Amino acid sequence: MVHRRPTSPATQRRHDISACLDRAYDRGGLTLLVDGLAGMGKTTILRELARQAFEADRWPVTYVTADEVERAEPYAFIGRLLASGLPTDGDLVPDATTQTVPVAQACLRAILAPHGAPGRVIVVDDAQWVDPESVRVLRYVLPRVNRRVLVAIGVRTPHEPGGFGDYLHGLTSGSHHDLHYRAEPLTAPQIQALAVEQFGVGIAARNAEQLRLSTGGSFLAIDSIFGRLTRAEISQLHLAWNIPIRRVGAVDNPLLHRHERMSAPARATAELVCLAGHEISRATLARAARRLGEGVHVEEAIGAGVLSESGFGATIIPAHDLIGHAIAQTVDHERSRAVSRVLADVTDGYRSVMHALRGAEEWTAQLRGQVTDYVRRAVARASYANASRVLRAALDLATDAAVRHDLLVDLALVHLRNNSGYEVLDLLPELEDLPRSLLREFIVVMIGAHRTDQPFPHERTAAMLVPSEDPDELTIQAFLSFVLVIMTMRTADPSPVPGLIAAARHFFSLVPATPEALSDERLAWMVAPREYLVLLDAYELVQLQLGGDLRALASRLPEVERARRAMPEGSLRVDVTVALAGNEVALGRLGRARALAEEATDLSNRVSKAWAAGTVRIILADCMIRQGDLAAATDVLAVIVDLSYDVLDVETRPVAAAMAAIVAAIRGEETAHLLAQARVIDDIAWEGYGRDLPVLAGCEAARALGDPAEILALTSPDRVGGIVNTQHGFLTYRAHALLDLGDHVAAAELIGELERCRAAGTWLEYWGTLAWLRARLAEHHDAGAARAMYEDAVATRDYPLPAALTYIDYGRLLAGQGDASGARRAWDSARAILERLGAGAYLPRVRAALESLADGDRIARSRLVADLTRREHEIAGHLAQGRSNQEIAVLLVVSEATVRFHVSNVLRKLHLSSRAQVARVLHGPGDPA
Repeated sequence: MVHRRPTSPATQRRHDISACLDRAYDRGGLTLLVDGLAGMGKTTILRELARQAFEADRWPVTYVTADEVERAEPYAFIGRLLASGLPTDGDLVPDATTQTVPVAQACLRAILAPHGAPGRVIVVDDAQWVDPESVRVLRYVLPRVNRRVLVAIGVRTPHEPGGFGDYLHGLTSGSHHDLHYRAEPLTAPQIQALAVEQFGVGIAARNAEQLRLSTGGSFLAIDSIFGRLTRAEISQLHLAWNIPIRRVGAVDNPLLHRHERMSAPARATAELVCLAGHEISRATLARAARRLGEGVHVEEAIGAGVLSESGFGATIIPAHDLIGHAIAQTVDHERSRAVSRVLADVTDGYRSVMHALRGAEEWTAQLRGQVTDYVRRAVARASYANASRVLRAALDLATDAAVRHDLLVDLALVHLRNNSGYEVLDLLPELEDLPRSLLREFIVVMIGAHRTDQPFPHERTAAMLVPSEDPDELTIQAFLSFVLVIMTMRTADPSPVPGLIAAARHFFSLVPATPEALSDERLAWMVAPREYLVLLDAYELVQLQLGGDLRALASRLPEVERARRAMPEGSLRVDVTVALAGNEVALGRLGRARALAEEATDLSNRVSKAWAAGTVRIILADCMIRQGDLAAATDVLAVIVDLSYDVLDVETRPVAAAMAAIVAAIRGEETAHLLAQARVIDDIAWEGYGRDLPVLAGCEAARALGDPAEILALTSPDRVGGIVNTQHGFLTYRAHALLDLGDHVAAAELIGELERCRAAGTWLEYWGTLAWLRARLAEHHDAGAARAMYEDAVATRDYPLPAALTYIDYGRLLAGQGDASGARRAWDSARAILERLGAGAYLPRVRAALESLADGDRIARSRLVADLTRREHEIAGHLAQGRSNQEIAVLLVVSEATVRFHVSNVLRKLHLSSRAQVARVLHGPGDPA
């Protein structure tokens, strides 16, 4: 199953509207109902429909909006409609005494009046405000016009029973001809897609969920919030962890309309369920309501669409989580606390603790005990999100400085343990103000590492690394020495890394071997000296790779691999595995690299976040793409897009976009937006895995479009010369581009350089073999030698896309030499590979080549067959059907000798050596006999 990220709702709506117009034009009209809650973008949809219809210029367009102020005026809307450009007799001025039918007939005549077009588009917005008299007219008119008219009507939900919206819903929902388009609240993935469309970069899933809850999923509200971002903020979104959310004034939440119409007892029941924030059994709901002195009025709330049943009626939940959130926000503080106190008593675990905190009026020792006990148990189960929510709720309640100190440290350590320090960046100023200690300095440095607007404090960190005799402090120092290695690797100058690795080794040789030696159990997760030493070994291998010492890398790799296999499952083993996978890629062992990346990905799904949680999937997707497994790569990339906003290795964001662009380019899909996201890699100073992938993505997109000049621009030395961590795949594209442009001298020089690089291991044949390049170069001066080289080139099919393109070039050479059958075999091989890949960018080329070959075959066959006499043509027809000489002699009433004579002439004139080949000449390969 290929997982694709949702299309932007704006783009999807434009597409849906276009499809609706096409359907209306094809079918001669229809009625379209666009409904949804206020703020969901119904007016935007209708305006887009009117715009597209106007630009199509096929049917005239009328746009009219009903006015709430005129709802009490009889026929006010019909007056607006007739005055909007429809041709009228001019003598109809309806009032309260006018009968409906005459007005309806006049309206019908105006709509259907001849105007030189086969139909008409009428767009009606805010139809919930249409006056009752006009509604009666429209109910008469609509069934009589939709074969010549597209009527698009926007109505706010919920529909009044028996009202115009209710009528339109029944009219369109029960019709195979008409359409009903519901403008639903946006989902978090849709909000992320909208951000990509507007800004060229994504936002974190948690930010999208925050936007969804704060706006009720309103398209207009979210669009407004996006519109308030400054240019500076937008320029930093690809590095930021959170999107600024600014709203102006209170918003009338359309999700509350149903709630507000219920009786007071039903609203109280709905509030209780929504404040719970989770499903609640009927029995628990009854106990809570009884303790509050209230009744339970679930059925009315269910009937109003505010609550719903689950578990076959055993539990009650909000009808939609957005409705639950919206209702909970309306409850006054006192009632909310009272309900929370009751819920704390009738629930347990996480729910009970959260309700207790929300219901408390002040911080108490009892609460502190509950919080401490729960957080300890949650962290032991790796339930970091729940532990964080509990501590956040406790901070909202606590005011005492000492209490807040402890809670802040607890919260920070929970997130540092989970490698999610970005989630407490908002608390960094308060953490900075805590009493000075090594633990505070450690927390501040670690959380501050996620700030993109300030460099990592290398000197401040180094100043803390004077070995202590206290086991707790020594553990912190060892961990900081390890972090200093990582953060120095993530700079433009990683040259100090080897010395820092040696220093970190020294610290880990001093730390306790087990957590029992620590006095602060919250630091126990940092005690794993053996595992950190293996990870430091892996980082040393990365330095060998970056330094180009691949021989030493290959020599040391087995030793570190043995140590890796002995490590317990955990995030450190993930990090070691990721580093080794990257090393295997550098050595050209792609199968081994993929296996390691798959193992690390699987493990990372079961343990807390690794430092390289994003990079592991980047390596996996990269291996899959190079091996031609595009569908699997697409699935992995869908995960990376979300994950990349929650990991320290933020460089995976543009790299993931680059890989998505490569896949899209191969498939023949649009790449501009993905390439724009990939290009922000230039804003990141350090080199992580795949620093060259944005360049490769641009090259693949240019090759798919047949633009070799663009490839030369993308691979110019000033553009790629500074990339260190690379296998120089972009030079493969450059060599082909030079050949495409006829610069054979420069191509020869570059191919010679690639031969030397391959020997050194700094250029690998992932994107095309040397044999392919040599064959293309030889075509210029020695076609015979080129043919032999192509035979060598097509023998290597490790990387499917280059193999297919090699076959295409080989087929072109063979066709030019007159070897049509050889060309057909080469192009058939290319087509089979490209079809398996889904390479829509290249399939048309090979299909066109095969078609042109077939055309040539048909012409040549026609010429040969034209040389046959009438009797020879008759004989050839029998041969094509597989008949023997004796059978032909009987059918034609001639001797077998005569048949043999004619058969000999047929084979000679058709240039054939066997009678079995006659059918192919007469009918063509694959044509029916």
